[in-house]
Amino acid sequence: MAETAQKLVEELNHPQNNEVNETVDIPTTADVTADGKNVKQIKCQRCPSTILVPGIATLVTHEFLLPDPEMTGKKDKTLDDSLNKYWCVDNMYAFENVGFSKTVDGVKYLICADCEIGPIGWHDLNTKLSYVSVCKISYC
Repeated sequence: MAETAQKLVEELNHPQNNEVNETVDIPTTADVTADGKNVKQIKCQRCPSTILVPGIATLVTHEFLLPDPEMTGKKDKTLDDSLNKYWCVDNMYAFENVGFSKTVDGVKYLICADCEIGPIGWHDLNTKLSYVSVCKISYC
């Protein structure tokens, strides 16, 4: 497990296309424990709300296209989360300030419960796992 977490962090810090998005606060080795858990608080990018406390989420790679609210009404309504790295939470009650959407195609989208920005991730109703995109949050 430690090797997997280390590999994910290395992939985040050294993207294959050699482009680093300055606006994305990506996890570093110091942000992930040996077993892949978050070391820092995970917070909303827009407001000071805490999404997850340290030690709750595990860094994973997962293919999923989050809807982009900026693309509403346009033909392609998905945002390719090019990093495909997420903080995975196995208990939906572990979140501090997260709202859940109505069910859409077997998933519920996650938003900040305070400022309602989102989606920041999704909850899979089949697996009962929740995923928060590393591109949609910040750390404290």
